[in-house]
Amino acid sequence: MIISENDIKLMRPFKFRIPHEVIFESGCSFLAPEKALQLGSKRPLFITGSKMAKSKNLAALMERSSELGMNPGHWDNVEPEPPVELLEAAAKEIRKGSYDCLIALGGGSSMDFAKMAAVMAENPDIKVSDMVGSEKIPRKGLPTIMIPTTSGSGSEVSAVAVFSFTEENMKKGISSRFLVSDIALVDPKLTLDLPPHITAASGMDALVHGVESFLSLGTNQLTQDLALIAISNIYANLAECVLNGSNLNAREAQSYGSMVAGMAFSMSGTAGVHAMAYPLGGKYHVPHGEANTALLRWVMEYSIEGCEEKFIPIAKAMGVPVNGMSACEAARAALQAIVELGEKIGVKTRLREFGIPKEAASEMAEAALKEVRLMSNNPRPLDFAAVKKIYENAW
Repeated sequence: MIISENDIKLMRPFKFRIPHEVIFESGCSFLAPEKALQLGSKRPLFITGSKMAKSKNLAALMERSSELGMNPGHWDNVEPEPPVELLEAAAKEIRKGSYDCLIALGGGSSMDFAKMAAVMAENPDIKVSDMVGSEKIPRKGLPTIMIPTTSGSGSEVSAVAVFSFTEENMKKGISSRFLVSDIALVDPKLTLDLPPHITAASGMDALVHGVESFLSLGTNQLTQDLALIAISNIYANLAECVLNGSNLNAREAQSYGSMVAGMAFSMSGTAGVHAMAYPLGGKYHVPHGEANTALLRWVMEYSIEGCEEKFIPIAKAMGVPVNGMSACEAARAALQAIVELGEKIGVKTRLREFGIPKEAASEMAEAALKEVRLMSNNPRPLDFAAVKKIYENAW
């Protein structure tokens, strides 16, 4: 008897793209100069924000680079939620200095910036606006090494970079295989000194990545497996990281969860939460992690209807007892557990807390719906009325 494909539940195909080398170990960030040398670099450029410019870790890395015979440079003008205009300035500096490898040391903004600056430096005739969306970057840029100092963005392993477009008051994402870094050095020790509010916001951002990766219509079996690992690690350890930041075991678990969530959403894409967070960052300059956190509950409450079953594995990953519950009850229990975690670590959950007027709901809804790549991934379809209502509920 021949079994046809219609008789078999086939596994959904997928593509998995991650850096050529990922090292996860406390203290591994010190390997960056050696790794740059292995990539053939003679003139690496460290990319940071202004605060990280004063870091002892940066000074040690630059000193080590010099000891190895390289001539390192440093560009410290990365801003939070970086505007695209900065990319042009960085690309010119890279070409002027003949830098041949970019090493990002910082959070998601610095890593996103370095990944895109590497592309711009090698492709001076291409506009950033022409690369917004999926797979619109024509070719690879300079080699890149990512060193995350927060546990939230997952940018060290992702194929995504997000920027602010000032004239449009909007944040937009660029997704491409050419944005995947060459090497990621995930060093949980670098997160030990993070202040509680940054730990909380970046940690919730990572949790959103895990949840949306699992629920996204672009998901697959590997994405879902990774997403549940991420959710489990983050939910179990984030509060401890916020309340007792010196706990290295908790920091390692949180860093691991964030990294794995980055791998997950690189395949599946995020969904409604991220799409609706972009107008908050673009116009009102709300940090990315905080914007996602403020919207998570309200988007999930909307998304539950019709896909309650999908929330059951999420609840189990968080250790929420669901035996004897209906699918709807289990979904609500999972959502409530996330809400309670946010309350415990003190993140903002209302748009009014960011100074956003309630009347802005319509304008933000119009802007969010332009993020078709993300909106189309939401497990329950979103239209203008639904998005506007979610913003109003979140106010």
